[in-house]
Amino acid sequence: MKTMKTMKTIGILRLRDIFLLLVLLSLALSCGSDDNGMDCPDPTNADCDQVGDDPQDDDPQDDDPQDDDPVVLEPTLSSVAPVTGPKHTEVVITGENFGTDPDKVSVSFNGTPGEVLGVTDTEVTVRVPARAYTGPITMEVDGFDLTGPEFVYELSEVNVETFAGTPEESGYEEGTGTAAKFDRPNDLVMDSKGNIFVVDRENNVIRKITPQGEVTTFAGGFGIGGAVVFNGPNGLAIDGDDNIYVADSGNDRIVKITPNGVWSIIAGGNGSGYVNGRGNLAQFNNPSAILVGENAGGSALYVSDINNHAIRRISLDDDQYTVNTYAGPEVSGQGGYMDGSLSGARFKSPWGMAKSGEGTILLADFGNSRIRAIDQDNENVGTFAGSDNGYVTDVPRSEARFRNPSDISVAGDETVYIADSDNSCIRQIDPEGHVTTIAGNPNSVGYNDGPGDEAQFNSPLGVLHTGEGEIYVADTFNHVIRKIIID
Repeated sequence: MKTMKTMKTIGILRLRDIFLLLVLLSLALSCGSDDNGMDCPDPTNADCDQVGDDPQDDDPQDDDPQDDDPVVLEPTLSSVAPVTGPKHTEVVITGENFGTDPDKVSVSFNGTPGEVLGVTDTEVTVRVPARAYTGPITMEVDGFDLTGPEFVYELSEVNVETFAGTPEESGYEEGTGTAAKFDRPNDLVMDSKGNIFVVDRENNVIRKITPQGEVTTFAGGFGIGGAVVFNGPNGLAIDGDDNIYVADSGNDRIVKITPNGVWSIIAGGNGSGYVNGRGNLAQFNNPSAILVGENAGGSALYVSDINNHAIRRISLDDDQYTVNTYAGPEVSGQGGYMDGSLSGARFKSPWGMAKSGEGTILLADFGNSRIRAIDQDNENVGTFAGSDNGYVTDVPRSEARFRNPSDISVAGDETVYIADSDNSCIRQIDPEGHVTTIAGNPNSVGYNDGPGDEAQFNSPLGVLHTGEGEIYVADTFNHVIRKIIID
């Protein structure tokens, strides 16, 4: 009996040995050395092959071949500091899984690429590029797109130069740059090709300036629209098809000129007065500025009718060009200062206009030395900026003072630029409502190019923001077109 028990015990031990041997063999098949061409399921085992070390080592018999692909961890962005500053500010972006290869990381500010200075797995350092301007921070890390907060770009440099015209010398000459001559340029617009059109008031023509600065006559005089005779034109507007509209002030009419120079009178022209009606049956009294716009009533021209102290509307949705009063009094001569409904509001010699966002028209209320806001959706008029005639700057817009502002231009980020004509300055209202002077000095009227605080203007009447960092100014009594470059 003892012998049988001993043999039975030996048999059990052999079965256990066989089982253990099978387990060891199974492990050997799933985890071997680098020489056996098999992957290791335990990446902490230094003696095993790591996934992706050598594609030749991957086991072709692996029942899940995706296990052999490298694991890519998605990057995340957690914070950015600082989020405001001028050009060349060093910004630190923190997060995870950025890697360490700077060639796989790019950062842009408002769409303008910055200079990546350093990359770790949790931190990227980048330098803000010049002329980035306010906008979102975007990042690409090894094919992954990330979006950060908005970076508020602080202007560090403003420089003024002469773009076209002979400084302080009136005349009428074609030519390039300062070889050309103007006589009291008043207003300007830009077409889709980058050409600037200028009202050359005392020469009674519309001039064209190419991006290279070549000045020619576009309409009136000996231009391609030479048959049209202007009389002291003041304002311009341009639509999406590059049709130009002229406030022909001395003739009390609105003229349309197509890109190839065909012109027509669309409203007014039958004497001075205040009459609503269709096309040439309507009357104006010194129309000064035009804005192309839309509201619930359709496409239209909005006209500042100076001596009627009203904003008139010309319908563009039919061939009748019907004129009515949009804002201000229905009776001529009832100017003043009052906020309220469209019909109850009062202006004093309203001038330049610009669209601001959706449903708002900003207006240079020349005689009241204020910037007014027309809310088209709610059909009322308010005061956007200004408190009295004078000069107060570096203050909130409700405390600022202007002296006969004549024109307005609004940038894409809703920064407002104002030709503060009798202060001979170009003013700025930032999106937060703070008013500053970017160029010119009210105590030093004259002509001088250079940094913004050293530049001099002489009663500029027109201002046009054309893109990031470029503003053109009709410097009226210096008889030139100036260019402000903001960096």
